[in-house]
Amino acid sequence: MKRQVFGTLAGLLAALLLLPLPAQAQSDNLSEALGVIGEQYADNYTQPVTDALGAGLNAGLFRTAEVGGTGLIPAVDVYVGVSAMGISTPGSADSFQPETEQFTTQSGQTVTVNYGPNRVPTVFGEETSPGTATISDEQGNSTQVELPPGLLNTSIAPLAVPQMGVGTLLGTDAQARYLPETTISNYGSVSLFGLSARHSISQYLPLFPVDLAVQGAWQSLSVSGTDQDGVVDASGWALNAQVSKSLPAAPITFYGGLQYEQFEVDVDYTFETNAGTGGVSVSDEIAFSQDASTNVRALAGVSATLALFQVNVDYALGANNTVSAGVGITL
Repeated sequence: MKRQVFGTLAGLLAALLLLPLPAQAQSDNLSEALGVIGEQYADNYTQPVTDALGAGLNAGLFRTAEVGGTGLIPAVDVYVGVSAMGISTPGSADSFQPETEQFTTQSGQTVTVNYGPNRVPTVFGEETSPGTATISDEQGNSTQVELPPGLLNTSIAPLAVPQMGVGTLLGTDAQARYLPETTISNYGSVSLFGLSARHSISQYLPLFPVDLAVQGAWQSLSVSGTDQDGVVDASGWALNAQVSKSLPAAPITFYGGLQYEQFEVDVDYTFETNAGTGGVSVSDEIAFSQDASTNVRALAGVSATLALFQVNVDYALGANNTVSAGVGITL
């Protein structure tokens, strides 16, 4: 099955996490790809995915700092739309130098994984396998396994998130992001849920020339492989300060903000090999956590409203720069 970049959240995660590897690889998805490598290798291999997801999911949280008064019904705003993001990946690592790993499995056997002297690709690296690793036990039993290639060699990682907003109560509105558990062909499933609340500061500053607001957001996503074997669980939060100014003679608003955020991904997979004593299968559960590299971002953008439709685009500077565009219906 050919690799491709999808225009939805489920598609992105399929491309980055669940998509089948090239024909020469021995595994069909990330869960199986990680199954032949140790924790140190897996940590370096998947870190760019965490960075991209954190940068993408924490983008597109607002389109204006004005709270209330943007819809057709006075003091009541409803927004239904989609926010699409493009995450710049050139700053992400596309390769790394693995080190020989040794660990003791749950059954008490000591296993050594030797990856060789060469650099190997991350998820965003070259889409060819870098070669093989040698897995051996204390008795000298060993086996060769093919190392995973990169899954998505691209300068822009796409992401799209459905979202809905409603307000206003005492200068406060709320927004939700939701994607029900969605199966990606035969490779696994993904689900997303997020909430945010925003409060107007401008209401306390009569005649202030610009709109000001603050916002807090929380999001959680889960990706599982086939047979419901967990691969990724992630969650994050963001706090931002917003400013915007609408043109009096046109339905155009310029906006910007400063945001502090954190995003954590928990990776869980099963290491399995037949290099155990007597050549029997050896398995071990491996779990670790990663933090996305973007903690602070500054952004600027513009939005336009025409009748019921609102479109916006902004650019954010962070560890992974992000372009965000949204389109929706406002009532």
